[in-house]
This record gives sequence, structure tokens and C-alpha cells, in this order.
Amino acid sequence: MQPEWPDPSLGVFETLLVSGGRVQAAEAHLDRLARSVTELYELELPPDLLGTTVTRARQMTGAHRLRIDAVPDRGRLRVEFQATPLDAAAAGAVVCAPVHLSGGLGRHKWSDRRLVDSLAGHGRVPLLVDSDGDVLEASFANVWLLERGTLVTPPADGRLLPGVTRSLLVALGPPNGLEVSVEPVSLERARAAAGVFLTSSLRHAVPATISTAAVTTGARAPLATTVPSTLARIRELLSGNCWT
Repeated sequence: MQPEWPDPSLGVFETLLVSGGRVQAAEAHLDRLARSVTELYELELPPDLLGTTVTRARQMTGAHRLRIDAVPDRGRLRVEFQATPLDAAAAGAVVCAPVHLSGGLGRHKWSDRRLVDSLAGHGRVPLLVDSDGDVLEASFANVWLLERGTLVTPPADGRLLPGVTRSLLVALGPPNGLEVSVEPVSLERARAAAGVFLTSSLRHAVPATISTAAVTTGARAPLATTVPSTLARIRELLSGNCWT
């Protein structure tokens, strides 16, 4: 039986990239966390949380995943930090398996991941598709298509997490020679695109394929030859901005 909707009482969280003692897009991540905390629990983050986050990042060497959980606790907010070293191998290409989830997971980053975890299988990343056929997001990242030189991503319309890295690429792409379009994307359109990639705070941009009946054995469809060079530009752009 499919697990129920994520339990809001277990809190919300953010995942930040730390590299060489610096943290990326800390303010944007904490702003998103603050909005969720206010909307869901009518509480506020500690006023010094940004400074605490930056201080913790400066104590780390190498690349780390810094997770910040905000959990309601008897009318107050409990904030917890957890840092783990990054696995470089996790940045490789992924295969996405479409799964239908009416209305998506919404705009909050739920700490309760039981529903998402239940959708994963056979090494594939769940690709959430609404009942109307709209592609929303992957389980850990936002989705992008490459179509005739344009980067296309679904709108952050309340059905999906408004990714910090997604917003960064939407803002920085056009000034840096990358055409970006935010518009609804059907599953059929995604499968027909020249390329598909995912963006997230930790991986920045990784190539992806969408599984079909032809790849049920675990084989991966070939990537379009235009994708690697475009992804290299995107990774360079994303990795070079918003560090504190």
C-alpha cells in the first residue's frame, strides 16, 4: 500500500552545498525554509541562522552536504544540522522512471520522505507526473529539457519544489547566452526532447534519460551529443555563483 502524504509534523529541511569552507546560495535556501516554516507552523527561524550556517561551513574541508531540518516541537521550532561528505560518484547520469502523483508534492521540502522513497525502484529516480500528464519534478531535483537550443523547465506553480538551483539557472542563463523558457512540459514532450537533465543544489546539473518499455532491463538510452557540451556550460555557470 502506498504511504500517505508526507507528515508535516516531521518538519521541513534544506540541503546546501559546502565546498572549501564556503556555502552556496545560503540566503536563498534559508529564505525558502523560512517561508515553509511560517506557512506550515506559523513560526520563525532563529534570526542568527544564516551566520550559524556560514560558521559551520567554514569549519569543513572538502565538499559536504549540509542538511538543516526545521521541526515543530510543542509550539517551538527545533533546528538541527547534519553534515556528510559528498560522494563524487553520485554526480553521474541517472535514469528517471515516471510515476503518477496527483497534484505533486507541493512547494515544501518535506522531511518525511517515505512516499518518495516508496516510488523508487531498480536504481531509477522517480519522475513525478501529475494526473493531467504534466511533468513536475524528479524526487531530488528539478527537470529540464533541451529543445532546439532552449532550456525548458516546468513552472513552479505550487505543485513542485521551487528549486534554488533551478531559480539560479533561470536568472543567470539568459545573461550568459543560454535561452531559458518556463512552461508546462508533458511526459510525451519530455521523451521527445533532444536532451533531459536535472538540477539540484548538490549535483548542479546531471544528464538524465526517461525510462520506456525499451529500457526496462536497466539499459540506458543514448544521450544526445549536444547535451554534454551544454551541461558543461551550465555546470560552470552554476558552480561559479552565489558562494558565501
